[in-house]
Amino acid sequence: MRKNAPLFIGLTVFNGERYLAEALDSALAQSFGDFTLFISDNASSDGTADICHRYQRLDSRIQYRRNATNVGAGPNFNLAFKPCTAPFYKWMAHDDVLEPAFLQRCMDVLRADHEAILAHTALRLVDDEGEVLTEGPNGKIIDRHGKRHHNREPMHLAEGPRPSVRHAQVLRRMNWATALFGVMRADALRRTNWLGSYYEADRILLAELALLGPFRQVDEPLLRKRCHAGVSVLKGYAEKARMMDPNVTPLWPGLRLRAGYFNSLFVGDLPARERLACAVTVARLFCRSSMAYRVRLTLRELAASQWWEMPADRP
Repeated sequence: MRKNAPLFIGLTVFNGERYLAEALDSALAQSFGDFTLFISDNASSDGTADICHRYQRLDSRIQYRRNATNVGAGPNFNLAFKPCTAPFYKWMAHDDVLEPAFLQRCMDVLRADHEAILAHTALRLVDDEGEVLTEGPNGKIIDRHGKRHHNREPMHLAEGPRPSVRHAQVLRRMNWATALFGVMRADALRRTNWLGSYYEADRILLAELALLGPFRQVDEPLLRKRCHAGVSVLKGYAEKARMMDPNVTPLWPGLRLRAGYFNSLFVGDLPARERLACAVTVARLFCRSSMAYRVRLTLRELAASQWWEMPADRP
């Protein structure tokens, strides 16, 4: 392990033997190499542990820890951050690939701009075989298996001077939440509520970080984000909930997410006006979600009643 390294990378993995080696190779090939890479293995049952031990022997910057049981993606992300003592931190997914300049560009941004708390880059979306996905009409992303993913999100969100605007942009427009895999200031991350054990908690965490300072995005696509059959967006609600934390009983869909909206309002030291503006954003999200649910419920009831059918004896 490299002592006093300025960057700590927390790589989370669960049964990742197919993609893990490529991810580790991309980390070790970075032009910026002054880091510690901590692997938090969430009780994998495949060949993940063997791969981790092999790379640990190859490079002294790598640390490895395996959970005794599957604690879920949310708690495992937090466990990957917990041992960090460096000033800068990065989460890394076991199925993503970093271009060689990724870390250097992000570190350069944060060292030059002391107001910024998170630096990330543009990305390329790739499928399970590493082929770059093309963007369809209206920004739709469809892989070669015909699976629909989130639309590509706009560039340069949460970069303005007002915390309330940054908070709103994250909650309303960051569909992929891939900024969470940028490089951030560890002290800022400690001031948040960390990652919750519910689906879309990554967006809530980014919203909390946005209250603490602006983000910066590098225009170069230096991250290859993989879209494969195992990604959470393709799973049902109950499966998503179990993936985030198998020890938490799934509640009504979106209930914990709405609680996350509310909890985000108490992060950071904001003027009353900014705090109120954030509360207005959260209130609008609550109303929009409730209204959408009521509309869907009404449509289902109408469909069940078959109101459009003509009486049999009507001429």
